[in-house]
Amino acid sequence: MRSATVLASGLLTVANAYTQPQANPTWGAITLPELTHPLTRGEDFKITWDPDFGGTVRPVDGLTVSLVLCRGNSNTCALDPGAIVEGVPAGQKEYTWHVPCDLPAGEQLTATGYGMLIIVDGSGEFQYSTQFSVLVGSTCPA
Repeated sequence: MRSATVLASGLLTVANAYTQPQANPTWGAITLPELTHPLTRGEDFKITWDPDFGGTVRPVDGLTVSLVLCRGNSNTCALDPGAIVEGVPAGQKEYTWHVPCDLPAGEQLTATGYGMLIIVDGSGEFQYSTQFSVLVGSTCPA
């Protein structure tokens, strides 16, 4: 029984391996996705960010970031337990994500319950995206 408990706690650690965000957003902006650029299930979407957004120059040499999906409106946003991706070089400023077919869809041009966080690995500095939509894709099975 003890080995099952240890195994289960180890799996929880792996599933939630990204650095937890600090209390307040302090990093550059996620520029896409946003309200007028929805994601479509079953398609690739280029997530972009600007570490220097807002005029603060942020060194990115040696830094990596994680991207984490956030479900719910901006007041009740719940982070997914696993990251979309971890360890992306911050200076890359983009990551192409294949949007899963099982992600619940909403309506275009509405804040239908998704956001995203970019989190600096190790430090926990982060920033939220604006709300965005996920649309039904024609490449996903019905």
